[in-house]
Amino acid sequence: MNGRTLMLAGCWVFVVAFLSMPLAAHPLEGRWQLLTGQVDESEQQLDYDHVNMQGVKIISGNHFSFISHKDGKFYAAAAGTINIQQQAYSETPQFASYAPMIGETYRFTFRLDGDLWHNERFEDGKLVERETWQRLP
Repeated sequence: MNGRTLMLAGCWVFVVAFLSMPLAAHPLEGRWQLLTGQVDESEQQLDYDHVNMQGVKIISGNHFSFISHKDGKFYAAAAGTINIQQQAYSETPQFASYAPMIGETYRFTFRLDGDLWHNERFEDGKLVERETWQRLP
């Protein structure tokens, strides 16, 4: 092997090693507990505090899952894929307790404030969902 071939082989080893390294976790990675929120469903606004809505969401890699209950009874659950780019977050359920959710993409803007995750979802320029989650240890 000449020096140039050896250098190219070394570069390939570096590239292969770099590509096989795990990606750094994104800032939403982890477990979250729903604190508060509201959603506009079929022109009817649902305030989470008034109906005692509670939920937990887990984000791992490019997947999410959540389960929630309202007034102490099961309300909804879903799991699927996520996409995060800058302050944009989207969920696409592959499994859901409410079948029309499956395959839909829900797009949010978000901001992190310490251990709080605030997100908002708009449709046709109208705010239809707002939530605040707290990171769990």
